[in-house]
Amino acid sequence: MKKSLYLIVCAAALFVLGSCQKLTTEGLTRTTYYPVLGLEGDDPFVVTLGSAYVEPGYTATLNGEDVSDGVTISSNVDTSAPGIYQVTYSAVNEDGFSASINRNVYVLNPGGIDNVYSSSCHMGSRSYSDLPIVITKVSDDTYMIEDLCGGFYCYGRYPGYEPSYDFHAETLFKIEADNSITLGAAGDWYFKSSFNYANFEGTYDPATGVIDYFFDDLYVTLTPLA
Repeated sequence: MKKSLYLIVCAAALFVLGSCQKLTTEGLTRTTYYPVLGLEGDDPFVVTLGSAYVEPGYTATLNGEDVSDGVTISSNVDTSAPGIYQVTYSAVNEDGFSASINRNVYVLNPGGIDNVYSSSCHMGSRSYSDLPIVITKVSDDTYMIEDLCGGFYCYGRYPGYEPSYDFHAETLFKIEADNSITLGAAGDWYFKSSFNYANFEGTYDPATGVIDYFFDDLYVTLTPLA
């Protein structure tokens, strides 16, 4: 009797287990394909201040088929102001899974101080180059640099840490009649209290547009991209 009861219990358990396996695996074998996006043209894409941004093109496929007609484009490009902007291309498959890709757009102001620059910076044994830095105009003689450190921390040493940490040392400055540079107020960035700004020295070369400066042990050269 005990043996028969044991067999009945085991059979019931196997039936329940088999039923559960059938329920949990049912419908899970279907394959879903993600959109694959690509960019045509340059990235970053360069536009001159005041001219129109013309979309250079993109590709989108889903399981080998062209689905570019289903791509959604969002953009914050403003060609009336020098700066670095972004265009985002997104696509969604039938199961609701999405994919996206970004293109940077540089709006340049040839000959202007408010422009996009390529930064080279070094401190001690650490050096970084080709870092994008934007200077915007605040008034006739005052400008704002998005990072006085020339990207040393935000793009060079600690890329990807923002927005958890603010490594952009936004700072006001003026270019004097003799082309020297004087600093104004600096924003509350992460390492602000670690630097001595009193020993800042900087110059602007109107012939080339190059800006050179240093403070403490950090040296920065900004070269306009146009």
